[in-house]
Amino acid sequence: MKLAEFDRPAVPVGYAQLLLDVAATHDVAGDTLLAAANVPSELLDDPRARLTAWQAGALLLLAMELSEEPGIGYEVGLHSSLTSHGIMGYGLISSGTVREAIDLSERYMPMRLPMVSMSLSVEGDTGVIDVAVTAPVGPVRQCLLDLYLVGVSRLAPAVNERLRPDDLELWFDGPEPAYYERFRHRLPPARFEMGVNQARFPASHLDLPLATANRITASMVEEQCRLEVEALGLESDLVAQVRAALLDAGGELPDLETVAGRVHMSARTFKRKLREHGTSYRALVEATRRAEAMRLLNTTALPVARIAARLGYADASSFSRAFHKWTATTPGAFRLRR
Repeated sequence: MKLAEFDRPAVPVGYAQLLLDVAATHDVAGDTLLAAANVPSELLDDPRARLTAWQAGALLLLAMELSEEPGIGYEVGLHSSLTSHGIMGYGLISSGTVREAIDLSERYMPMRLPMVSMSLSVEGDTGVIDVAVTAPVGPVRQCLLDLYLVGVSRLAPAVNERLRPDDLELWFDGPEPAYYERFRHRLPPARFEMGVNQARFPASHLDLPLATANRITASMVEEQCRLEVEALGLESDLVAQVRAALLDAGGELPDLETVAGRVHMSARTFKRKLREHGTSYRALVEATRRAEAMRLLNTTALPVARIAARLGYADASSFSRAFHKWTATTPGAFRLRR
């Protein structure tokens, strides 16, 4: 998401109403929250209205502060349902299979939360929904990830009754927050410091048919989603594309010119476009290395030297210095702690 797009109305007011409903359980009046975020209350009277990313972020931050509940993202996710997502919800339950429902979400997420991207992949017998925040959202980043991933776990059984919340495991890239323990019993199993943000589930579920499938309704919803994305002027997110290219590399990470060519840009244009998104190629490579390092240390027995070479470091000591900068600990200590 480009920084210039933060002022473009894109986030449905239905999400704002969901947040207001959760804040009200903490005795935070809706009018108070809207006024603090400088969001006109009459905006919520129009079901077709949308908030800007700035307004949505301000509401989320102020909801945390006024409620004094840092885990409000979990609560929003737990309160969400198919109807929270408007026409997208109908599209999900009208899809032919679980895979088709996820694909619909992946393609049209920009019309719901333009600062987030998601992608589906399969790792062996595990289906993986990878979630990334593609805009600099500062202090609401973790809250945004909390509500999104918990929301995915809430939608799973609604899409197909054989997809139970316990079938999912949520992975977060950051450390376990202090508030997690209070919500543990209401959430799917979760793992922290995994370097990635994902919802993981048995891949065999992907081709489960949906009892509510309706090809005509699904087509109608997809057409409406496509028209809304065009009307909003939203494009595929460059940061998400670069991130995908880096994650798909498998071995040594490609250089800037290679990735620029993959997204059909000159190196100069590529760098300029990334600046418009508030980031740089070097920053994205660094974030990818950090995520992959944590994942490999958590899920494999590869020696540190092998991990260093895989991530493009000259030697293990260079990798260890970088890892210490990211996590304030060494690779060995991190792996031992896990």
